[in-house]
Amino acid sequence: MQLFIGLRTLCVYGRHVVLLSTADTEAPEEAERHTQRRGLSRRWTISSPKETSPVGHGWNLYVVDTVPPITLYQEMVEYSQRYAETNPQGLSLRHLLSEAHLLLRSSLLESSEHRQASEGARKMAIQTQREELEEAFRQNCAQLGDSFSRGGQKDYHLALPYYRMSGLSVTEVMSRNRPLPGSPHSYGPGFLFYLKNYLLEETDQSLSQEDADEVTRIFSQSEPSMLVSVCASPCMMNVDPAATLQILQRLEETAGEAVPLTITMATMMLRLGNMAQYTELMERHSEMLLVYGFIEEPRLLLHAGGGKRPQVCPTALAGQLADSQPGLLVAAMVALHENNKVQLEPADHVFKELGCESSLQVDFWEAMLMASSQDAVIQELLFRLASVYIDRLTAGESPTQHKSLKSADDLISCCSHYGALYPWLTILNPAHASSYQHQEALHKLQSLLCGPSLSIGNVAPLLESLSEETLWGFSLHLLCATRRGQYGRSIERLLDRCPQAIIAYANHQLQDKHMALWWQKLLPELCSRTRAAADNGVLLGALKETLVVVAMETSPAEFLELLPDDGSASYFLPHLLTCAQRHLPA
Repeated sequence: MQLFIGLRTLCVYGRHVVLLSTADTEAPEEAERHTQRRGLSRRWTISSPKETSPVGHGWNLYVVDTVPPITLYQEMVEYSQRYAETNPQGLSLRHLLSEAHLLLRSSLLESSEHRQASEGARKMAIQTQREELEEAFRQNCAQLGDSFSRGGQKDYHLALPYYRMSGLSVTEVMSRNRPLPGSPHSYGPGFLFYLKNYLLEETDQSLSQEDADEVTRIFSQSEPSMLVSVCASPCMMNVDPAATLQILQRLEETAGEAVPLTITMATMMLRLGNMAQYTELMERHSEMLLVYGFIEEPRLLLHAGGGKRPQVCPTALAGQLADSQPGLLVAAMVALHENNKVQLEPADHVFKELGCESSLQVDFWEAMLMASSQDAVIQELLFRLASVYIDRLTAGESPTQHKSLKSADDLISCCSHYGALYPWLTILNPAHASSYQHQEALHKLQSLLCGPSLSIGNVAPLLESLSEETLWGFSLHLLCATRRGQYGRSIERLLDRCPQAIIAYANHQLQDKHMALWWQKLLPELCSRTRAAADNGVLLGALKETLVVVAMETSPAEFLELLPDDGSASYFLPHLLTCAQRHLPA
């Protein structure tokens, strides 16, 4: 541009550059004379403003054609080959490739704008040109990826985005980075960084056995500490388990025993079908240490969704644990949830994939209830468990013969959300009246209703499906009414259905601020019912126990007011004397 003297404006249109410059109208001799005169007098005089010539100045218009981007890019590639031959890791080569990259990106943006504004044949021509640019762009990204993959430690991470933009498969990237036979150079840090990121991705694309075995060899030579993560990657499903096991055993000999490494070796034994060696490896460590191993590398147990598999899926090891060590599987899933490695819904999907939605999934919820401190999660689990227990009760016999990992007594003793069963419930729960699974479901549901955490308002609609015809069904409805504070109505229903339990109910429920219900509600009800059924020994016994409590809690005057007008004096007199003796001055 230095040759265009007097440049006033410049614009670009496509591959054309238009320049407009001024042209001086004075003769060369006159212009030179004026210049000399101005030069001689500059020191001594102040020049006056020059009057504008009536003729003015002229204009020069230039139209310059630029080189097409593809042609310029090809020339830059040819020029870059000289750098590649002399110093393939030099900055000059990288700078030239970067300039070519910017050229192609700007050309692609420009072609997008032109394509939107064009129609017909011109649009087709622009589309063809764009395809050429895209192919050149991918080629340039691959070259930049190669440059950064073999470079030093400073910018090696840039190999990842350039290889991604190149569209090359991991197999193609591996072939571009293989060291030449006899070459002293190993795999570059940029290539290892790209490969590690690829293996950490959750994808449904698996490497072939040949490529997977090569990946294992690469990391065994370059970064052995990554072998566990490499083997746990979902894209390594086709790796040769026998060859990988040998590599892992050598790693154990050099680096020492580690829980994730042991689990990985057990996984390879499982794939080989060697159950004896698998069991021996899994028994090396305690269950708690194995859980820590799964926390360190969760992909040994489950693979996160990716590609066509949006859901979390269990591994083959998880399936084996579901059959042979269900307690370990549940403990590991709880630990993964509590360490933010998996959420509740994906964990549920894992158990459904394993076919354990009616057994181990419920065990998982119960274990989660013991471990979780998040109120939202706790309320969700309480509702789910109550629903499951109700379904098991309404289904009659349990649909599964699976024995729960935790019994009702276990949950009551180690989980604060399960309350101890109220004493009066034992009277309403006849022993051996149903199957073990049915009794466990009943006791767990009753325990939740006796506990401090379950919201009765949330679970009451679910209980409507349970009939009160059975004593256990009646006990659940009575629990709900009691939790809602409906003591008067509960006393009436209990006297109608099971008067044997009324004193146990009153001793437990009618305490403190509800103590007055002994004489305000229970005593009148018993008097009325014994009057109608004087030979009912259960009611008479309950009345006697009630009078004992009333005599202890009221004054003689209050006790007399509570006695029925048609009552037998001989029956109530001993209790009145007891009440009076308690109030005699010492």
